[in-house]
Amino acid sequence: MCDSLLSPLHRIPLPLPDCDRCGFTARTASRPQVAHLVREYAVQWQHLLTHPAPARAPRRTGTPGWSPLEHGCHARDMCLLFHSRLDAILGIAPTSTPSASDLPYRDEDPHRVSRELAGAAESLARRLAACTAEDWDRADPGLADPRLTVGFFTRHLLHDLAHGLAEAGGGPAHEELSWSN
Repeated sequence: MCDSLLSPLHRIPLPLPDCDRCGFTARTASRPQVAHLVREYAVQWQHLLTHPAPARAPRRTGTPGWSPLEHGCHARDMCLLFHSRLDAILGIAPTSTPSASDLPYRDEDPHRVSRELAGAAESLARRLAACTAEDWDRADPGLADPRLTVGFFTRHLLHDLAHGLAEAGGGPAHEELSWSN
């Protein structure tokens, strides 16, 4: 095994496959870029949610899927919940993050969701930017597979944000990012 493939804790990272449906490429989501990516996705989500037509658009008849608003609510909630995941993995006391709405996703206000998603994404981006190489490689102590690390879960979250954008009509989200750091 090539030493360059090993993490700082000498683990072989769990691969996350690329996604043909949304354009997400896991290899581009490296530790130095994740905060930037979270912020970029949040900007795209804000645009989609505040655009009057698609944000309130209902599901297509007969289509088993979410509306753009429902996808946006899910993206917001994933950013909020990821704080708890980081706390558990890093072994720190839970941070206080705003809770998601009790309303069904379809009944939420897209402008409110946009603001909440922006706040949750910015808070998460700051936390991820502060992660060290050892933090990135730290495994979830509650799971048996040591490859399920902060890095793996972060890439999974980024894919979820990108995939939701593509499904909600925001286009192939990952290809539109500027990639500057």
